[in-house]
Amino acid sequence: MSLECPRRLYYAYDKDVYANQDVDDEFLRSLAEGGFQVGEFAKLCYGIGAANNVKTLEPAEAVRQTKELLSQEDVNVAEAAFLVGNMFVRVDIIEKKGDVINLIEVKAKSWNPLEDTFVSKNGKSTNKAIRPYLYDVAFQKYVLIQALKEMFPEKNFKVNAFLMLADKSRNATVNGLNQLFKIKTDSKGKSYVEAAANAAEVISNIPVADRVVRPFDVDDICERIIAGDYAEQQDPEFMLGGGFVKHVEIMSNDYCNHIKTDCVIGSKCFACPFHRKTDDSSDKHDGYCECWIEKAGFDPSATTRPLIKDMSGQYISKDKFVKEQKFYMEDLTDADLKRHGDKNHCGLDHYERKWLHIGVATGNEEVLKDYRTKMNGDAYLDIAGLKDEMKNWEFPLHFIDFETSAVALPFYDKMRPYEQIAFQFSHHRVDRNDDGTYKVTHAGQFINTAQGHFPNFDFIRALKAELDKDKGTIFRYSNHENTILREIHRQLDARNEPDKKELQDFIDSITHYEEDKEKYVGDRDMIDLADVVLKYYFHPIMGGSYSIKVVLPSVLNSSEFIKSKYSQPIYGTPQMPSQNLSEAKVWIDYGEDGKVKNPYKLLPPIASYLGLDADLNELELKETESVANGGAALAAYAKMQFSDAAMSEALEKALLTYCELDTLAMVFIWEYFHNECNK
Repeated sequence: MSLECPRRLYYAYDKDVYANQDVDDEFLRSLAEGGFQVGEFAKLCYGIGAANNVKTLEPAEAVRQTKELLSQEDVNVAEAAFLVGNMFVRVDIIEKKGDVINLIEVKAKSWNPLEDTFVSKNGKSTNKAIRPYLYDVAFQKYVLIQALKEMFPEKNFKVNAFLMLADKSRNATVNGLNQLFKIKTDSKGKSYVEAAANAAEVISNIPVADRVVRPFDVDDICERIIAGDYAEQQDPEFMLGGGFVKHVEIMSNDYCNHIKTDCVIGSKCFACPFHRKTDDSSDKHDGYCECWIEKAGFDPSATTRPLIKDMSGQYISKDKFVKEQKFYMEDLTDADLKRHGDKNHCGLDHYERKWLHIGVATGNEEVLKDYRTKMNGDAYLDIAGLKDEMKNWEFPLHFIDFETSAVALPFYDKMRPYEQIAFQFSHHRVDRNDDGTYKVTHAGQFINTAQGHFPNFDFIRALKAELDKDKGTIFRYSNHENTILREIHRQLDARNEPDKKELQDFIDSITHYEEDKEKYVGDRDMIDLADVVLKYYFHPIMGGSYSIKVVLPSVLNSSEFIKSKYSQPIYGTPQMPSQNLSEAKVWIDYGEDGKVKNPYKLLPPIASYLGLDADLNELELKETESVANGGAALAAYAKMQFSDAAMSEALEKALLTYCELDTLAMVFIWEYFHNECNK
């Protein structure tokens, strides 16, 4: 935590004083990282049972148990505890062989030793992507060496440091590896892993060379970190610029004495979790604002002037802006937002879009003068550009969205860690009638509910059946769907499916890829609706984002046509069929500010799918209280893999409804564009 910002430890010291948006659900966090399962897998790799697992949370007792276990000549220990001065660590795994101790820090992070490196090419700095993990294990080694001298003064131990990571270069050799480790929740809401009765036997029979999670030797790197040899340690924004040992001494002292450590303001601060939300009615302090007031002299929560933190996209040097005391959008000049490339493109480029955002946010008419001809109020819509784009679209139109998962421990043999699993899609279709009108239909969907089943090939068969009936244009939102389909194409290479060629030909027809600097584009390559939005549409509600979750409410507020049409109970009727809604749905609802509410906010809590009150269901379902974002969808699917039939059925209903709204949102966007271009 202190590597991200030295002041975070101060704000985290007392959870009741400062707001902390990182205090999220343990299940969801571990699910995203696969930490619980990988940790249990690692223990079985080293044959560690309950007797050698130091579970107590009381530090002194944990240290006592650790010392007792390490008194054995050869022993493996999980969650070993070490205390020296005011420094305390819990080590995931200790492998002791006489006077040699292997310290093994277990992380669910993916790592490909064929492509990834722990240090830079010149060896002067650590790899930024893995840096927090390297410094974590270095700190553990630093404490361990000192603690062992106090525990066993007569001994002279050799301590070696390892990072145990999910190796993406290795294929699983057994089926059902993931299902050997089921995530459970106890009566207090605490998550834990329940290993199958045969898990230890299965793991012991996997050759070490074939294990998909394995230790990597990082001892030399840790030695250099402790010695202060890497270039990043001299950066005042990293480790206080004073080297490893000095940093550890300062941070441990400041934390134990509750001292507010000095820090440097930068763009990283924009993601500070100690920022109190605008709707937070508690009396908790706002650490984010305290830092800005102290270090920069202004309070970002007290200003109505648009801030640079709300900008996004390429070619924005936010750190440079902060150093130059440019905190507001109005402070930026043309020199700050340089054009990259020539203006020989259709629609808005990155440069133009940023200035449009600044102009609308600040009300600067001088900036907006170049855009006014294509604006209706605050909304920008390039109708001429859209018409030119849309003339090549062929009815019926197909709108698809995928939900996917990637887990550290594969479900299936021959799969690698974090290989994509496509478990769900939704498909909306728009048909044009002879009179020029059109009909919207939720035409199809797919979801895998079988626990431990690899769904990708059933998924692609179902998608092919949906889309192979005609040659209509297919739409996705962002590049995710293209990436997933190319991954399934690669997975088919390793399998002997009877319809392998047909499935791969279908994937080739609707995707594109670049290989060996040669580009391939399928004859029915999907249209990226997000790219269309970026080129031709902008609304202040979107800010600097073009996520469909923010584009949808902006479109609904821009279009009188959409507001009129969908304020009527027509969706989910024979007029506009739905796969999941048995009653007609009104999608237009207004907030107190008179603006249309985000439909994603209207999705019911999962508790409602179970017929329970939210408070009765809090412990079991708090991580997916509302399936209103992709992360929650992933969590809900993973929960299905470890739930009973009733829970799985409820989660399935929630996932289907969520994914249906994703493709309906794409239809809303198309309808808005279509209507404006045909007035």
